[in-house]
Amino acid sequence: MKQNNILALGVIGVGIVAAAITGYQATNLGTSTSVGKNQIPKDAVTATGEAQGLGGPVKVEVIANAEKIFSINVLDASGETPNIGTLAVDQLPASIFEANSLAVDSVTGATITSTAIKNAAAQAIENAGFDPSNFGFVKEEKKEVVVNTDDIPADAVTVTGEAQGLGGPVTVEITATADKIYNLTAVGDNETPGIGTKALEELPGEIISANSLSVDAISGATVTSDAIKEAAKKALESAGLDAANFTGASSDAKDAPAETKESEAETKKDADSKKDIPADAVTVTGEAQGLGGPVKVEITATADKIYDLVATGDKETPGIGTKALEELPGKIVSANSLDVDAVSGATVTSEAIKEAAKKALESADFDKAAAQETEAEETKAEESEAETEKDADSKEAETRKDADSKKDAADEVTATGEAQGLGGPVKVEITAIADKIIKLVATGDKETPGIGTKALEELPGKIISANNINVDAISGATITSDAIKEAAKKALESAGIDPSVFLK
Repeated sequence: MKQNNILALGVIGVGIVAAAITGYQATNLGTSTSVGKNQIPKDAVTATGEAQGLGGPVKVEVIANAEKIFSINVLDASGETPNIGTLAVDQLPASIFEANSLAVDSVTGATITSTAIKNAAAQAIENAGFDPSNFGFVKEEKKEVVVNTDDIPADAVTVTGEAQGLGGPVTVEITATADKIYNLTAVGDNETPGIGTKALEELPGEIISANSLSVDAISGATVTSDAIKEAAKKALESAGLDAANFTGASSDAKDAPAETKESEAETKKDADSKKDIPADAVTVTGEAQGLGGPVKVEITATADKIYDLVATGDKETPGIGTKALEELPGKIVSANSLDVDAVSGATVTSEAIKEAAKKALESADFDKAAAQETEAEETKAEESEAETEKDADSKEAETRKDADSKKDAADEVTATGEAQGLGGPVKVEITAIADKIIKLVATGDKETPGIGTKALEELPGKIISANNINVDAISGATITSDAIKEAAKKALESAGIDPSVFLK
């Protein structure tokens, strides 16, 4: 027993010595980067700082003097998103330590957490009695509009309005007269920290400075920005003030009641449109699944022309999916085709509109898509006929090609692989020979609709076209893209094919 105790003490002693040799290491989160303890000078100070991340406070510990960061450690980031914000927690301290600077690039896809780590580190350096600007930190100055209450006239009114933001209601309180906005404040408890909250802080000042609601949205916070403007408009209207005075409307528009002018324009537009619609046109409806619920389309068309299209979907995301509902129908009618580009950022809703329109056309028995397909088949038939007229050498080359293809087919293997995506497992089924990827299908039920699912749809084609797994990730879906590549690599290995052939 005594011998065992001595042995245990010896092991502990070796561990202590090893820790001393390898240097100082904080233990809270395992994301510490530091020099050896014996390299930290006496004038270095240990201090902590805290800043707001995406999901909660981010706490950082720094050991530094006026010129050098000797250790940086994230103590707490429990509220940050797994596999996104946590990537910044894992990677950014090393970047800051190696550069001895806070002016390093944020981790892709984790800007808010990255910024929080830098701000918390800057606060820690300041708390240690040193200047964070020595390490490249530039404090972001908030734009503040100072409102002098003495300047507000007696006829100004203060009213409130509300509109739907990204996470919940956004409420605006505005003080104004018929032609001037004197003060505006916006609140929304459920808006995204660091994004929507930035719009709540900055946009009111811009509206007051411009004396207009027609100011640019805060970058990255379009939905919250639009909610602030809409709530301000409702507030002005509730006070009997004309919101058009603050939206850059022309004086002619102000002279006549807005509703009357709008009605006249709409009536004329409808009349002009109806004149162009022939008697054999039919109006039909179709439905498809959008991001939040069903998307319905009403379409007026003949066998060869689309005259009108209206799309509705009550559950689509305000400011994103709703943008597709507003903009895509016009693009389809103008192009006289369903094969138009999706509205940026609203791929799922856009595809639902096109699918619902296709179903509507099919229900009317004159599917434009089918007509285009028939035309394509006719073109193929003509090409096939031309092919048969090739000379004997071409036929011989084709025969050799067929023989090679049969040989390749005999060597083909199909295998599956799996890797962790953003929401759950991503599975890949791949068909390949030793030096060529023939087919690749990726599935992942838990990936984010319209983002991760876009990678599942598009990346396999890129891999096949390049015959290479090492292709660029789909923008905004890096984690799902990497999971597809990793699963494909595992599938190839399980089939006995060297994946390095496809990683050049």
